[in-house]
Amino acid sequence: MTTDDIREDPVMEAFARLPVIEPDPRRAERVRARCHGAMGQRRRAEKLPARATSPFSWRRLEPALLAGVCAVYLFEVLRRALLLYGF
Repeated sequence: MTTDDIREDPVMEAFARLPVIEPDPRRAERVRARCHGAMGQRRRAEKLPARATSPFSWRRLEPALLAGVCAVYLFEVLRRALLLYGF
């Protein structure tokens, strides 16, 4: 597709005729203020010192639980397949 094809494209011409709509200034300011507030909360949360975690923390527990559930599921699938085929 060349530049001339794009200029002669009826869809692109229809897009070019669409009016530009500006947001309401009050609403834009409210949205901007909410975004700044959310980013400020995130920055403050990142600056807080991390809590002392025990050795048995969720960082270690969650993957272990997930691996256990996956192992049980795989075992059950294999058991049912063996029963289905008569082993």
